[in-house]
Amino acid sequence: MIAPKKKVLIVDDMERNRTSIKTFLFFFRFDATLATDGLEAKKILEKDGFDLIVTDLEMPVLNGFELLGVIRKSDRHKLVPVIVLSTLDTPEVKERCMKLGASAYMVKPFTSEKFEAALSALKLLAPTTGK
Repeated sequence: MIAPKKKVLIVDDMERNRTSIKTFLFFFRFDATLATDGLEAKKILEKDGFDLIVTDLEMPVLNGFELLGVIRKSDRHKLVPVIVLSTLDTPEVKERCMKLGASAYMVKPFTSEKFEAALSALKLLAPTTGK
């Protein structure tokens, strides 16, 4: 039996990053919706539910910090896991994200191993069947 697809919202102002994340998550049976900034993501979140949100921090209009606040204040999405991907690699930024409700924090460029580990830790990977 094939596990049903999960829904992920990918938020990043760089098309290359959105496409890369979408392609990676496709292999883990995620159906992706893409947003170019936090404001577009906020509008999408008002209409649809997700199993996972992956967001950048540095974006125009509504940045990732602000988006985390919006997500965690939402009754519908406050418990949805959020993975933050960013080029900002300081303990202060990571700590701020975690205090705002991020479920995981990864520095770009991400590796497939680190992303898979984060998904596994968040219990978002479908169980695999052994021999």
